[in-house]
Amino acid sequence: MQLERGIWHISREYGGIAEAGGIKDVVAGLAKSLAAEGIPTTVVLLLYGFLEIRDLEAQKIPITISLDLPAHNYSSISASEQIEVYESMQEGVRIFLLGSDRTRSKRSVYTYTELDELENPEMKEGSGHWDSHHLNMILQRGALELAYRLRERPDVFHCHDGHSAVLPAMMREIPRYREYFKGTRALITIHNAGMGYHQEIYDINFAGQLTGLHVKVLGKGLLNRAVDPLLLGAYYAKVNTVSEEYAREILSGSAPGGLDELTGRLGRAYRERGFKLTGITNGIDPGPFDPRDPLKSGIPYAFDPLRGELKGKGRIRDALLKRLDKGSGEGLHQGSGHDRHGREDRRGRQGMCCKLAGLSCFGSLSGGFKVPFFTFVGRLTGQKGVDILTQAISELLLRGVEARFLILGQGEKAIERSLITLCREAPSRGKLCVLIGYNSALAKMIYAGGDFFLIPSLYEPCGLTDFFAQMMGNLPVVHGVGGLIKVRDGYNGYSYKEHSTSALTEAIVHCMEDYRNNPEYLDKMRRQAFYEIIEHYTWDKVMRNYLSLYYGDT
Repeated sequence: MQLERGIWHISREYGGIAEAGGIKDVVAGLAKSLAAEGIPTTVVLLLYGFLEIRDLEAQKIPITISLDLPAHNYSSISASEQIEVYESMQEGVRIFLLGSDRTRSKRSVYTYTELDELENPEMKEGSGHWDSHHLNMILQRGALELAYRLRERPDVFHCHDGHSAVLPAMMREIPRYREYFKGTRALITIHNAGMGYHQEIYDINFAGQLTGLHVKVLGKGLLNRAVDPLLLGAYYAKVNTVSEEYAREILSGSAPGGLDELTGRLGRAYRERGFKLTGITNGIDPGPFDPRDPLKSGIPYAFDPLRGELKGKGRIRDALLKRLDKGSGEGLHQGSGHDRHGREDRRGRQGMCCKLAGLSCFGSLSGGFKVPFFTFVGRLTGQKGVDILTQAISELLLRGVEARFLILGQGEKAIERSLITLCREAPSRGKLCVLIGYNSALAKMIYAGGDFFLIPSLYEPCGLTDFFAQMMGNLPVVHGVGGLIKVRDGYNGYSYKEHSTSALTEAIVHCMEDYRNNPEYLDKMRRQAFYEIIEHYTWDKVMRNYLSLYYGDT
């Protein structure tokens, strides 16, 4: 098998086009590396409403795909949906975008936006699209039909997460495709096996309408009284996940909180059926995070963690401080009574100290950065351990520790509120700033400006933010679980074992002690962290492990 017919990636996300979580980085990084290797590489995405065809330099091709899908989010009469196809080339990767009235109505990849809620109160901001299963089927059925209509037979359909994991079953069980794709393999990559990520369908008859599969086929994928794509797909495809340790945890059911329960007993189902699960730790494209080259990384000043030349890092920290409000955070400053989209803030968030880069900003940082600077960038959720992080910061600030904390992200409303409340408390004044929302340019400034990067995840399939931080000389402090075990305590960062406030607090105190007493030790860890990524975790190296799966060697 020489992969002459190429790899087709099926995904809801792709870096630089449709971004929501870590999948975007993995699909884009792997696809570009395969293309650079000379392997024909295609990515199939949905044409969301926030995408502009002219910005993507995409051209409509003379193929229209007609799909019959249920009219409602349950077993119901079918309605025909017309899918247009657009094609673009980016860095050697051919990209197909499947668009219909349904996909173009979506302002976000997976969830409703605040503007959606303003227009229709039933579409709650942050909640999933009511027709998410329809979107998934447009992607999967559309990809199969597109390949069929183009008369292409890829060597491999690489399906990313539950959104595309039914495709292998449809390829093998639907007569139209079974013979045509008999020489095509499938690989499913599980980016997150946690509950809420499986894309399970709770009505088997509805699943039959969506997929065109017989109930006997769908019955093989029943788990917790639902058709689980990650289980059904494993009958027809190889399956891997995004780190060796996470694969072990899923299959063994061992992780904090009991990973069998956190994954809806998917690992147990795999064990009972004898399914193999391979782990391949993700890589990164180092260029956008290499502080030695500001033109590529987009940061304002160069520095080199490998040589211990950090003057530019200090200048970035100063620039970041100037961008943040220096006041106490009491009351609203001029222009701050707006939400992250620039509209008047109808929620009346008291204590917001500034409007910055389209974000809602709470709290403040003051007094310069002569003390340890702890940072966090990510989703504000329990899975990411932000509940534990909030408690740890509160305890440390009550003790009067001399440190600064900066948090950027959005997520669960209860966690957002607890962070905002913490910002209002007197011990937080000048020491804690929370930015609700996301801005990629500011995120890079935070990666580059910080001393320590906090990743207190309950579980973590791989983790990419630790890589980003390490490239920028920002030492990760991680709960040593899943893919985060690549951070080795005292070598390329800090790691602790227990998912608890006390364990995280102790780790932060340890960092502060090293900051004060052993700066040479920190420099050594920064060098080791940077070197290890360049040597082992760039996509051109990690891609080789995927070639083994594509070729069938493992």
